[in-house]
Amino acid sequence: MGFFDKILKGLGFEGQNNTTVKVEKKEVKRKAGEFNLEDDKEEIIEEMKPKSQEEVAKVVDYIKKEGCVIANLSNFEDSNFYTALSFLSGAVYAFGGQVYKLDDSRYKLVV
Repeated sequence: MGFFDKILKGLGFEGQNNTTVKVEKKEVKRKAGEFNLEDDKEEIIEEMKPKSQEEVAKVVDYIKKEGCVIANLSNFEDSNFYTALSFLSGAVYAFGGQVYKLDDSRYKLVV
């Protein structure tokens, strides 16, 4: 009997069984552009790929309505890329949300 066993026995935990239960995760098929980034809850996130600054404004409208989106900015050149990212980041900040970088051109925007 080890030191911790003696302490547990003194606290009255001697005869309790410690069992583990395995929980099976169900597999969900998704269409392209739909992601589940959190394992705890099932959430489908839309991926949007704007091609112009006007479409970036539509992404902001979508964030305002739905609360979460993945913005793929791979269509933009360097200067326009940073302009679009700054616009999206400012909008998300104004809504009290957060921006998560997924890779070089994709960002998860959450409000």
